[in-house]
Amino acid sequence: MLKFSKHIILLLWLSSICFLFAQDANTSSHNLTIVFPEIALIDIESTEGVDISFEIDNPDVEAGESFQIHEQNDDLWLNYTSLVSQSGASRSISVHTNSNLEVPGLAISLIASAHSGAGDGDLGIPTETVMPSQTPSYILTGIGTAFTGDGTSNGHKLTYKLDYEGNMTDLESMSGEVATVIVIYTITD
Repeated sequence: MLKFSKHIILLLWLSSICFLFAQDANTSSHNLTIVFPEIALIDIESTEGVDISFEIDNPDVEAGESFQIHEQNDDLWLNYTSLVSQSGASRSISVHTNSNLEVPGLAISLIASAHSGAGDGDLGIPTETVMPSQTPSYILTGIGTAFTGDGTSNGHKLTYKLDYEGNMTDLESMSGEVATVIVIYTITD
């Protein structure tokens, strides 16, 4: 019986210790984790639609004068939002085309302006004028965690120029034709 009593006393003692450790305290805590995903979004904005059309006409050309092509379009705006994963990391935006124009002497150039309008953060730095081709070329570098603002008059204005400095006979094959290329912008780390 003594052995049985010792077991009961031991059991009661262990139960009371467990009960003491299982009590709630006057404070409690838990972890709250916030995950910030990397974000890299890009958009082209315009009030007239995002397709550019150069219609080659020279209404001021007189008979006997040379036919020149010097056209410009600055209707498009480049908007982006970027959240980089670590301090000091940066992104760039490149441009390339799905095909090359096969007209000797015809040159398309593109330049992005400095940021204007709304936006904040480590905004991109424009590069020099690029000639879009099938090989990607950077037009903005040094983009950190930033946003440009949305819509026209926010972000980087894109200026396209179309110039022709070739021989007149090279244009014969294009008479009445429409040449279209797709211009692709990509934001990368």
